[in-house]
Amino acid sequence: MNLNNKNNIDLSSPEVLMQFIKEIKAPLDSIIEANQKRSNSNAIITKDRTSNIIFSSSQEIAKLIDNVVKLANDGKAVEKVPLIYEIYNSNTRVQSMCKNEINPNKISRQDTSWLVDLEGEVYKNIKHKDLNLYDLSYKMAVSERQLHRKIKSLIHLTPNKYIRVLRLHKAKQCIDDYLYDTISQISYAVGYYDTHYFSKLFKEQYNMYPKELLNARRF
Repeated sequence: MNLNNKNNIDLSSPEVLMQFIKEIKAPLDSIIEANQKRSNSNAIITKDRTSNIIFSSSQEIAKLIDNVVKLANDGKAVEKVPLIYEIYNSNTRVQSMCKNEINPNKISRQDTSWLVDLEGEVYKNIKHKDLNLYDLSYKMAVSERQLHRKIKSLIHLTPNKYIRVLRLHKAKQCIDDYLYDTISQISYAVGYYDTHYFSKLFKEQYNMYPKELLNARRF
């Protein structure tokens, strides 16, 4: 099957997607296997950005394969899940910040989609020191008061605490993926210009200073 001839191929067809998976899975699996061997060897990670990008993308590649397979098998689009659900489930400190339990089963599809869009808007502006709630509410087509109420009712956090959780999660991802070499670079990348304050907040959320995690990831 020639996947380059888009004029004659229905790209939404499950059969086409499965054929596409067959053609790309072998080389992608080779990349993942090579990166896993490299990780298990405890080799020191170099500053070769190309290698770092491939290394840090292995999990994303595997996730992409799984999602496309599911899409092909179901014949329908894979629904996005708000990142805050994953953060909440994996972090007891974030759980303690919430006034109540976050239960995705009690959140409608419409509100779930709204949370996905909200996260997207936050991450678009993650480098800004002051994420303006008025601008954020405008992007989400609600008033600032409605934004506050909706976030609090769905995930039991104030908008500022919610944004902080996402900023710090992004910072941890930056460390896990070897994207920056210093704490100040990571801090600025997620909108904190005071590195000491950033480190304090990071420790509160992850029970470890970012410098400790960064040093651990280097070896």
